[in-house]
Amino acid sequence: MNEPFRLEQATLTLDAIVSAMEGEVQLGYHGFQKAYNNDDYELFLVLDDGRTVTPEQANLDQLERAIHQWRDEHMQFFQKILGAMM
Repeated sequence: MNEPFRLEQATLTLDAIVSAMEGEVQLGYHGFQKAYNNDDYELFLVLDDGRTVTPEQANLDQLERAIHQWRDEHMQFFQKILGAMM
């Protein structure tokens, strides 16, 4: 899968999770503390070192792993999010 498509999928998935969690989700995986939307509904990530980055600035492999780990630990909630997106 090409990188722009992977980034788009990771961003859309994370945005859906953040929106379902009312604007902020604690990650704690693979270098990411949390993800949140600002007042303009733009998606940001807070790294373990405290820096705030956009998904485009994040390491894509780490971002995908963090999303997958969150999904695996919250499978029932994730399924509800997917159902709402359909």
